[in-house]
Amino acid sequence: MDYQKLGFKSGLEIHGQLDVGKLFCSCPAALRRDKPDFVVNRKIRAMAGETGKIDAAAAHAQAKGLSYIYEGYDDTTCLVELDEEPPHAINQEALSTALTVATLLHCNIPDYLQVMRKTIVDGSNVAAFQRTLMVGTAGYIQIGDRKISVDFVGLEEDAARRTSETKETVTFRLDRLGIPLLEVTTGADIQTPDEAKEVALYIGRLLRATGKAMRGIGTIRQDVNVSIKGHPRVEIKGFQELRQMPETIRQEVRRQKQAIVNSEKLVGHVRNAKPDFSSKFLRPMAGAARMYPETDLPLIEVSSKMLADIKKQVPELPDKKLARLMKAGLSEELASQVLFSKMFDKLHKKFSKLDIKLLATTLLSTQKEAKKKVGLDSGTFTEKHFDQIFSLFEAGKISKEAIFDLLVAVAKGEQVSEVAKKFQLLSNAEIKKEIVVIKKQFSHVPEDKLRGIILGKLRGRAKIQDVMQLIG
Repeated sequence: MDYQKLGFKSGLEIHGQLDVGKLFCSCPAALRRDKPDFVVNRKIRAMAGETGKIDAAAAHAQAKGLSYIYEGYDDTTCLVELDEEPPHAINQEALSTALTVATLLHCNIPDYLQVMRKTIVDGSNVAAFQRTLMVGTAGYIQIGDRKISVDFVGLEEDAARRTSETKETVTFRLDRLGIPLLEVTTGADIQTPDEAKEVALYIGRLLRATGKAMRGIGTIRQDVNVSIKGHPRVEIKGFQELRQMPETIRQEVRRQKQAIVNSEKLVGHVRNAKPDFSSKFLRPMAGAARMYPETDLPLIEVSSKMLADIKKQVPELPDKKLARLMKAGLSEELASQVLFSKMFDKLHKKFSKLDIKLLATTLLSTQKEAKKKVGLDSGTFTEKHFDQIFSLFEAGKISKEAIFDLLVAVAKGEQVSEVAKKFQLLSNAEIKKEIVVIKKQFSHVPEDKLRGIILGKLRGRAKIQDVMQLIG
């Protein structure tokens, strides 16, 4: 498709959870699977906003007549989530992270931040609104030779977690409600479906670079706005995987083209992405009438000192770090795998003279193979284990081949210091003696096969190149 000729416009809204506790109370950000301690039952009633108008999406939700059931826990949810107590002061770690991202995205940051209430009409917020604040505007990201504008960087509360529904009720769990969500909204500058995926990947990596982003399915969510000439903007929600994004956008463009051809009533609305790359109508597009100021919280001052401290601590941009690791000798695949590994960063800094590929492969594949050999799925290895092993290797006390055997022994519960004695490198004189003994023991074996036996017997106790030279 010729997307330029179609008048294709697209922008992204990326939401990433932060692992710093909840935004407006001191409850932990812990998702629970056990039975809730209590439930409450409420309904939505649409009310006029500051403009005196009732939001269309709110009216649509009230017309459904659903009852909303909220499940909570005595020790990890509080009255703030139940809208029975005013919000506490904003989580400073979450605010600092949001300011860091806004700085990395070259945004303008206001001197004062105003917490707002945004009407939420699907029952996922007990108060029927979400607290949100703008942290930065008018920024950009660089994708290759193209500059994609960033309209908005915000910080807001995540919604409650939907657990079940019937024709009359929807049940939500309060454990997720209030987890800080960092929002990044781009301008409608994206020119192709594949570029949308590239921009989403860039922003996702940027959030992870802060070291505060949550990991796992559902911790980062992407919404895509799509329109072509003659069709109003449509927002698509619910992407589970980035690879789903380009084809879903392509199918939405086809749907919009067909709607124009069929002279359908064209109205901007929200759709839900489906696994087969299609999408379905979700609700009308919310309007400006749903936003109004939060009266329970004061303005937040962003001082020059606060911004100066933020700028001193901004992390390295992921694309620059990726390029640096590849220049140091890693493939793009390996560099991507260790891009956000704090353990790799620490070890690489300490053992900067060691082969970077050895460091990366040991942390990624070698340890997995060692666990597999002893039947372990997870756990066992710590940063201290790798530090001890690489220290021995750097000092020339063990060979590269011994690293795997040391990890296997550690996986079995042995201590690195004790196991290392078994793999202490032999001197050339000792290697020669071992070769003589092995040759006598396997005197009946052909010369070409004997070489392999010798290498196998001395594996981990001598460097392969030394053995090859002494075999003759």
